[in-house]
Amino acid sequence: MTMLENVIHRLFPRRVLKLVIPGLVLLLLYGLAARSGGVVVERVEVPLPGLPAELDGLIIVHISDLHYGFGRFRSEDSVAHMTWLISYLHPDLIVFTGDLLDRSADPALADTLPLQGLKAPLGVYAVMGNHDHHFGKEKIARSLADSGVEVLVNRSVRVEKGGRHFWLIGLEDPLTGDPDLARAMAPIPPGDFKILLVHTPDFAPHAASAGIQFQFSGHSHGGQIRLPGFGALYCPPLGCEYPLGLREVPGSSTRVYTNRGLGTTVLPLRLFCPPEVTLLTLRSGSGN
Repeated sequence: MTMLENVIHRLFPRRVLKLVIPGLVLLLLYGLAARSGGVVVERVEVPLPGLPAELDGLIIVHISDLHYGFGRFRSEDSVAHMTWLISYLHPDLIVFTGDLLDRSADPALADTLPLQGLKAPLGVYAVMGNHDHHFGKEKIARSLADSGVEVLVNRSVRVEKGGRHFWLIGLEDPLTGDPDLARAMAPIPPGDFKILLVHTPDFAPHAASAGIQFQFSGHSHGGQIRLPGFGALYCPPLGCEYPLGLREVPGSSTRVYTNRGLGTTVLPLRLFCPPEVTLLTLRSGSGN
């Protein structure tokens, strides 16, 4: 036994070390989790083949998975800072990709307006997620609509900027609903630029097959708890192939962005996976 080991054992008997070391590990994990809890603004430039030149520079804020009623977001005041932050970013368009409420939330919260105050020149649009269906699609859709958010359920809207238009498509949640992409795309002329909102990111191959250029999703929380060198400890169904960030669907030019979400579920903590507000700037072109 070295001199250093002798000193350690004299100062800290074995029974003390058995208590101290796990406590230090827990304290470290708590500190890392606390640091992982601050909302991060991810600024991403997305080159998109086929994007009309007039739409180059289109700025979109993407948010997802608020899970209102669980964890840090339990009152409208707790969401106010996030709303202010998004307003400060001055986007052209805001999109929300589902899970407004957490399935464990008080059902009375379905009648509240956590996203009120969000505004953008081209509008604020949303789709619903699997947790939202626990409260009834109609209730969540009404909460969003009363907040000034237009809900897209298997339909599309024509959005115009700078004299050129594109289409925003929204689908029902693939896990708990009946997404109908053909119905949603029926009004869209061939060759028009298309952006899809759908809660589950692993829907992306279907989007690519339909000729959609860009998909926004959430659902996975990026794993919520990640370990360096290992990644996510868990990913939900339809959230494993495209768990976070910007990816390209193999064999296509379709890109998908998966937002890590704002809230949490099951466990009210994150680790190496901070909550996210995404500021995306669309660019004409095909670069990486």
